[in-house]
Amino acid sequence: MTAQPLRVETRGDRAKPALLLVHALGTDGRFWDEAVAELGRDFFCIVPDLRASGRTPNPDRPVTAQEHALDLVGVLDSLGIQRALFAGCAIGGMVAALTAVAAPARCAGLLMTNPGVRNADAVKDILRARVDQVRAEGMQVLLPAAADRSFYGMPRDARFDRYVDRYVAQDPEAYALSVLGYLDIDIRPELPKLSCPLLLIPGGNDVLMPSDSAEVIRSLVPQAEVVVFEDVAHFIPFQAPERFVAELRRFADAIGWRA
Repeated sequence: MTAQPLRVETRGDRAKPALLLVHALGTDGRFWDEAVAELGRDFFCIVPDLRASGRTPNPDRPVTAQEHALDLVGVLDSLGIQRALFAGCAIGGMVAALTAVAAPARCAGLLMTNPGVRNADAVKDILRARVDQVRAEGMQVLLPAAADRSFYGMPRDARFDRYVDRYVAQDPEAYALSVLGYLDIDIRPELPKLSCPLLLIPGGNDVLMPSDSAEVIRSLVPQAEVVVFEDVAHFIPFQAPERFVAELRRFADAIGWRA
């Protein structure tokens, strides 16, 4: 496997501690905009668009989570960043975890919101059907169901509308390739290799990631800390950015990774 260049935006002073942010499936680097507007005060924020997402060109085939992790190590190399705090949401958190395993010396700590460990067989069948639908009819065919599940119990406000607008504007083939690349993801065998501090933030209203995922991870990574955001759904950094920022800062302070 060879790392591929990604479209990357940065925010903040390079002299400050680095923070690598990995977006969720079906989103891109803009997922972090509200959080980064604040986090850029304390960190050098590194915000990539993964392959088949945002402004990074589409690959010619599905890209596995392990390949995405290799790309992220390449991002750190290209920026001359030796060590960073990693944070990711949902499947982006799984990719961040695999990156921490692949390059343990580069990871000061790992924060996974809406944590998961794998796609169950029933979920794989649903995702395969989604790919067929999207390729035949475009992203609109997945609405409103996809947005309603992602925002279960959350307000249908301007933030919800922004998510829907971005979701439906995705290239259907890019989305299909992303889904297929993650289809067989299962990070459970890799989790015991994690040696860095780990914070898990599940959402109490998250109906997309199994509710026991945080406990599964904690059983495999004894140093893991769990903080539940009871009234937030599947996209914690996007749906509750102020609370996410506060918790990330607390975690960074606890591990000595904040200017």
